[in-house]
Amino acid sequence: MMFKYIKRGEELGASFVDIRYEKTASNEFTITDDRKYVTSGNDEGYSIRILYNRNWGFKVSDRIDNSTIEEAVNSAFGDERVNIVYLPSKHDTIKIGKEVNKSKEEMSEDLNKIAKQIANLHPSIRSYNLNYYDETIHKEYYSSEDREIILDENISSLNIYVIAREGDTIVETAENLTTHMGYVVDVFDINEVLEKLSRRIENQLRGKTPKAGEYPVVLAPEVVGVFLHEAIGHLSEADVAISGILYELRGKKIGEDFLNISDVPSIDNPNSTIVYYDDEGVEGREVKIIEKGVLKEFMTNRYYSAYLGEPPTGNGRTQSYNDFPLPRMRNVYMKPGNNTLSELFEEIKEGYYLGSAIGGETSSDGTFQFAIQEGYRIENGEIKEPVRNIGFSGNTLTTLSMIDMLSKDFGMSAGYCEKNGQEVNVSEGGPHVRIKSLKVGGYVR
Repeated sequence: MMFKYIKRGEELGASFVDIRYEKTASNEFTITDDRKYVTSGNDEGYSIRILYNRNWGFKVSDRIDNSTIEEAVNSAFGDERVNIVYLPSKHDTIKIGKEVNKSKEEMSEDLNKIAKQIANLHPSIRSYNLNYYDETIHKEYYSSEDREIILDENISSLNIYVIAREGDTIVETAENLTTHMGYVVDVFDINEVLEKLSRRIENQLRGKTPKAGEYPVVLAPEVVGVFLHEAIGHLSEADVAISGILYELRGKKIGEDFLNISDVPSIDNPNSTIVYYDDEGVEGREVKIIEKGVLKEFMTNRYYSAYLGEPPTGNGRTQSYNDFPLPRMRNVYMKPGNNTLSELFEEIKEGYYLGSAIGGETSSDGTFQFAIQEGYRIENGEIKEPVRNIGFSGNTLTTLSMIDMLSKDFGMSAGYCEKNGQEVNVSEGGPHVRIKSLKVGGYVR
């Protein structure tokens, strides 16, 4: 049926037409220390995108007929001189993830139980926010290249945020869980998550703020993931990369031979984001951002793939049918090394182990700063007492060049990332990483 509307666009002079249809159903529970909210939602609609005289036309509607195609064509004007990558014919049907087979009553019972456990984690807790969200998504993609991609997807997430206070000391800690593998409460060990939150609260209340300076550090996989996401991932999304610090460095050595950073459609981990096809009907592939220390590739949508003259990567993603596809991460990660975890600590006389991040930011010039919600002092190769109000800062390229050891282990984290008003599921991770020297100090969010 959709192809007749695509043909109509071509009859009106469009050189390219694609149509996206999306239907979603969602549930959301929010429980705080004094309130509870429960909402459900349904949404569906179409987006029509056309290339006419090398200008984009874009139309969003709750229906599709010849008039909406004509409106999309009429919206194309200006002097954009757009080129895109064209693809061969393909028809495919994909199912992603497992269904959340729980009633709202069962979910409510589970979440109320978790909320009570959170409230009793530590006597210093002053407030908390527990948010559960699940979504069932049906997507259809059609293009004038005779591409038809049908996709059904399930995702669920659980986010916990806690504020504790003891005297003048205020502590914040958070944990985010997201999965395609069914009901998030069943997929992950919630008791383990709560124990982690309790430990962080106690550590931050008892820990001392470190003396600012440059130290050797070991980053846990969660912190490695946040660093990669903010300081590497965003700078490697093609729309940012072409005007950023990395563009002129493609093909150049920026790290040791053991440094390999990629973005992939999926990874064998319950935290994995899964994007077999992006929202432009492009089949996903591995993007080797850094291979053997050499900066190689950027993440692209169709437009930036043509702009860079490179094969498409499958990173053109949207939050919903209302949005235009942007280059976005999927699963950005650092590949493990060959060292044991103990070897990373052995030669550190004085330094820090950074276990979990709670916030941070990166500028387009590669400077960054991150806040840590769980960290420890290292002395003579051993992990010592916890520290609080700790953060680290630096420059992306300098920091990459200072990585001197990677562990064999591996971990992933998942969540949502916002860019240009669009929020999508993204995952990140890697091994434990040792950095020879990094600026560490008391950083308060």
